[in-house]
Formats: sequence, structure tokens, C-alpha cells
Amino acid sequence: MNLLDQFILQHFQIVHLHGELINVSREGSMKDAKVEMNLAPRLMEMDSGDKLPSYQVSGRLTCVGDSGEKSAPAFKVKVGIETVYQQITGDPMDISEFTNHHASLARQIYPLLAQELRTLLTRMGLSSIQLPFDLNP
Repeated sequence: MNLLDQFILQHFQIVHLHGELINVSREGSMKDAKVEMNLAPRLMEMDSGDKLPSYQVSGRLTCVGDSGEKSAPAFKVKVGIETVYQQITGDPMDISEFTNHHASLARQIYPLLAQELRTLLTRMGLSSIQLPFDLNP
């Protein structure tokens, strides 16, 4: 089930930006960067009546660069957002069904996170880092 067929993005807010250069070598020895996205849904308080539910989805995208040395990574970058999705069609969806299918929201949330992460990486002088969305298939 694709939740984007029944829900709209009602609110988007950046809640966390963190970047840290730890062990960057000028010789270009950086090898790989690990990218990880996490989504965590929760039911928003609902008004009484026939109103369809809203769900808050917290998203986090982290990127850690491998410096080639075992002692420390080259950099760590983390971006966090809060989104609110409002159901607009269908029967009211309960939290368990929403949670079972919330990964389908990644199609919309990942580009939002990646855009903020890309901006932070560029500010840190790491514009050569390619995120998975940037790579050719």
C-alpha cells in the first residue's frame, strides 16, 4: 500500500542539522560514505468527530565518511525533520496499519532530507560526496 495515495504532506520542519569534520586528509584518502535513513511515525492527537487522522513522521538522514583509517571517520553529518501527514481519503487508518506501510513515504521524505544534507555537506566543503539519490542507476 502506498500511503501517498491517501495522505498529503501537511507540514515539514527541519529540527536537526549537525555536521562534524573529524579526520579529513588533504590527500583524498576518503573511500566510502555510509548513508542511513530512519523514519519513525506516531499518531497526532485527533479531534473528536469524523475527522480523518494525522500522523507525525520523524525522519533522520545520517552520512558518515570513511577516512580509510580505523581510528576515526572523516566526517559525520545528520539532518532531522518532522513531517505531518493528513489522511484525505478512505476510512480512517489506525496507527498499526500506518506503521506497517509508512516506508512508502520515503519516496517523498528522502528528497527533502537529501536536499538539506547536500546543502550541509557543501557548506562543510564536501561537495564531492554523492548521495544514493544522486548516483546513476
